[in-house]
Amino acid sequence: MAQTKIEPVVFNNSSGDKSTDAQLHITVFDSKDTTMRALKRLGLFWLLALASLPIIGAHWVLVPGFFIAGPIAAVLAYKVKEVFDKSSGVCPECRESIEVKMEAKEVLPKWTYCPKCNQPLQISR
Repeated sequence: MAQTKIEPVVFNNSSGDKSTDAQLHITVFDSKDTTMRALKRLGLFWLLALASLPIIGAHWVLVPGFFIAGPIAAVLAYKVKEVFDKSSGVCPECRESIEVKMEAKEVLPKWTYCPKCNQPLQISR
């Protein structure tokens, strides 16, 4: 079962002279979750290959494409062991409480902008 863990991170401003402590929320997948996610991706792509069979002309490209993309997507999904969800803390510039959404494949350090004051913000460990 996927679990959420919280790790400490730091919010820095663009000049690096101000920083605040923050939390990084991470979803961690166990081996059963990664296997299920990979099988779902494989099934989805193979279902798309099956659904594209009746499309005249395009099925010569779509069926082999989805059939080959299925195992590739499954392996990529199986390799993902943890996903960054969000980071929350206090902006070093405006001192407002903020929450920054993270993309699944992002790595730290990450540059973004404060959602309140729109100042550059670096998230680092």
